[in-house]
Amino acid sequence: MQERRCTYELRREGGEAVYLDHEEGREIRIPQAWCAGLYQAAKPDPITDEGKFLEAVLNPVEGPPLRQIAARKNARTAAVIVSDATRSVPTAKVAGHLVDELKAGGVPEDGITFFVALGVHRDATEAEMRSFLGEALYDRGIRIENHDPYTPEKLIDLGRTSFGTPVKVNKKAQQCDVKVTVGKTELHEMAGFSGGRKSILPGVASEETILVNHRPEMIFAQGTGAGSLEHNPIHLDMLETAKLFGVDFSVNFVAGRSGEPAGVFAGGLESSHMASVAYLRRFCSVEVPRRADVLVTTPGAPLNCDMYQGVKSLFALSHLLEPDSVVLFYGAFPEGMNSLDYVEPLRRFQSDLQAARRYAWENYRIQMDHTLPTIDILEKGVKIVVCSDTVARQDILDLQMHPCTTMGEAMDTAIGLSGKAEPMIGFFPSAQSAILRCAQP
Repeated sequence: MQERRCTYELRREGGEAVYLDHEEGREIRIPQAWCAGLYQAAKPDPITDEGKFLEAVLNPVEGPPLRQIAARKNARTAAVIVSDATRSVPTAKVAGHLVDELKAGGVPEDGITFFVALGVHRDATEAEMRSFLGEALYDRGIRIENHDPYTPEKLIDLGRTSFGTPVKVNKKAQQCDVKVTVGKTELHEMAGFSGGRKSILPGVASEETILVNHRPEMIFAQGTGAGSLEHNPIHLDMLETAKLFGVDFSVNFVAGRSGEPAGVFAGGLESSHMASVAYLRRFCSVEVPRRADVLVTTPGAPLNCDMYQGVKSLFALSHLLEPDSVVLFYGAFPEGMNSLDYVEPLRRFQSDLQAARRYAWENYRIQMDHTLPTIDILEKGVKIVVCSDTVARQDILDLQMHPCTTMGEAMDTAIGLSGKAEPMIGFFPSAQSAILRCAQP
């Protein structure tokens, strides 16, 4: 087997440091003396034995196998809730096994429906749905449909959580006899980790439910943040919602070096998720021994689908940023900004960050969840250079950032904004995948 090349690489060539992003075909060259280093999370080795996926489904980390769950319930219908394309979950690796297990437990094939857990994202395309199921299942006509968070008739009200969140979720999925989730566990800037309960909230929840869970008071509450679960109100609220929904079986992937599956954990909602979290924690802590004046970051796939998703890599750097820091943020972003709500408060109050913050709190909409952390960074005095030829220049300017279309232009701009003749430049690709710990005070 040919060895897989690292997505991001830092080489020394003569007196230069050369940063290479093989995924996007980007290159940055700087004097070696200016290079503060390349910092990224370690990644587990990929699964090379396809039998491991079936083994994980048949041998849950805790609780009975799926076929026993279905048989004990005398189930005739089943919902399999899967992530959308922004999460890049290798669902097809287990989709067929889940169908086989449900059928072995007595659920007829025409009683099985896959639901794409969109939250409030755009609908999954037919090609994306095909990729979720895999060619064989899709061509067999297994049902798959997009979740609708907006239409009241398609939702069911299950009450409220202890955090006051109304639990309104996909009615058709919730009323199935057996409910299964498939997701991916990775760091999450608010909920601590993705996966598990996030398939329900935000996955198949109503817009109202997501909005209340993602409200500013929760985002900025003590305990929230990447890698944090204990006392994290967003996580706990999601978990209560998932329990009210009634998840019977859950599959959680962990990704490897280039996004391929490197871990898979199945079983009860909490037990399988916590097993995947424990595995991921072994790889995601990164120590940064020296401060950089210019920090270069990109989200990588799949978050480079648009800038709204992509800024998660920017937020992951927040505690490394000083008032004179400069961030060079780049990405493919084929869908552009893809969020009017994210930009609106800063567009309205370009010269007044406090007014933009007040507007976002008082007129809050779901995708303003990224507006408020952006304002936090801007209020520090951090300068952000955005390299993209797909995001509208005016959108970037409205965010009080500096638009550039080439890496050369972006690096020149970032160096100029640093105000230093020889700035230290650090590279932090997919920063959202790491818990970055700075050794300097």
